[in-house]
Amino acid sequence: MIDLEKLSNILGADTVKKIYDDGASKPVQETSKIAVDLIKAARLFTAPFQLLASYQDRLTNHFERIRKSVPIENQIEAPASLSGPIIDRLKYSGDDNYLTDLYVNLLSRAIDKERVNEAHPAFLHIIDQISPDEAMLLYVLSQNRINYDYTLEHIHDGNGRFLSWGKKEILIDTTPKDDFLLIDYFFMYVEHLRALNLVYWNNIKQEGIWDDKFQTHALTKSEMGLTSFCELFVKACVPKETVLFL
Repeated sequence: MIDLEKLSNILGADTVKKIYDDGASKPVQETSKIAVDLIKAARLFTAPFQLLASYQDRLTNHFERIRKSVPIENQIEAPASLSGPIIDRLKYSGDDNYLTDLYVNLLSRAIDKERVNEAHPAFLHIIDQISPDEAMLLYVLSQNRINYDYTLEHIHDGNGRFLSWGKKEILIDTTPKDDFLLIDYFFMYVEHLRALNLVYWNNIKQEGIWDDKFQTHALTKSEMGLTSFCELFVKACVPKETVLFL
């Protein structure tokens, strides 16, 4: 396995670049085709590569996915301020981690001259802060808003004076619960994503339910969706299709 850092130290950065620019001469192709292919993949990224052998195959696979997702004529050099941190994270991200796809998509935008404007630097830090389940929730909300309607029992004294809230009954919940690994933490996910200004959860209707004399319940109809900022994040980073947790 070829170590890019060692190769650069031996040949020099200018020589490595020239190898690529000259189209990789036949002697080099014959003696070190793997190295040339890896250089071609890495040339799009300006971060310094200090790759351990155990990470090289993983990163090479990520690079190839990125290159294949962007037409050759659109490929540009990614900003080092974005590509460096993303590559550092990809070194430790397994293929079975859904967040890996978000990093890969973001870097794909960064090397695409037609979509580089979508690669906002803040998006990297958003991926850093969310869990796979939270990323899945953003994907779900990019397809459809979630509706959550419920009633709360209105406990009162004999004269109708409110004392406390009682039993909660959920009437409508369109959350696709089977799509999440840890659905018990769903409301924590929502609160975290709201704090990051990625989702909103608004009450769209609240009214009392009455018997002949007194209020017996309070009805709340609510809706959850993506903020305008998160719609841009999803467009840049979240895959249009997902097989997460299947």
